[in-house]
Amino acid sequence: MKEYEERAVSLALDRQKLQALTNKLKSVRLTCPLFDTARWMIKNLERSYIKMWSLHCSGQKPQHFKVTENDLDFPCDR
Repeated sequence: MKEYEERAVSLALDRQKLQALTNKLKSVRLTCPLFDTARWMIKNLERSYIKMWSLHCSGQKPQHFKVTENDLDFPCDR
């Protein structure tokens, strides 16, 4: 939290640094996976549901798991 606060204050006090970050984000928003809503919200959310259902059907208790795009055990296009 401290690092986040320091970064926010630094950006607020340095307009050039803030503008450079804004420009960088604008330039990559159409190609960067971070901004690919369909990929993250549809495919990976669906993959999460498949994993949860598989855990339930196998009699396992709910547990933490990591969703990966190349998860062959739980493809999102079943």
